[in-house]
Amino acid sequence: MANKVLLIPTPSAAIRASGLSHIDFADGYSAQVDRSYVDAEQAARAVFANPPHAVRCLMALRNGIVAPFGLKASIDLSDRGLGKIDVFPIISSTNAEVVVGGDDKHLDFRIWISIQPGVEGSEVTISTLVKINNLLGRVYLFAIMPFHKRLSRSLLQLAANRRDNVSPEAR
Repeated sequence: MANKVLLIPTPSAAIRASGLSHIDFADGYSAQVDRSYVDAEQAARAVFANPPHAVRCLMALRNGIVAPFGLKASIDLSDRGLGKIDVFPIISSTNAEVVVGGDDKHLDFRIWISIQPGVEGSEVTISTLVKINNLLGRVYLFAIMPFHKRLSRSLLQLAANRRDNVSPEAR
């Protein structure tokens, strides 16, 4: 049986952990997962592991569209010394939560992933927080919003239904 992903209010812990001076957009999704994770980094790796082919195609389309506007054609954010989860640098990490993200001239973003032990497994929560830096950031966020909402939900759904083991070292 598939575990249901729920849209939730943005957790206050995500807002605090983001480190952003202000937040122009934030969301939250949560799912009960039938497994226990060692820590939030392992859960985050499960969320970002093996995205569907459609996601890779959307990212390639995004890269082609944004390049003429001076935005990064691909996500190549600097490692802050804590490692990366997929392409996202780790900004902070504890056993219960991890924050990844980056800052760019058009917007700054954070993805917060949290785990809480449940009766049978873990509750995994993901929240995206964005600070818009200019008009281009506002336009960009507006354009990607329909895709972002589907992507966040589907990546968490895939992680919730994943039966394989995603090790903390996996990329």
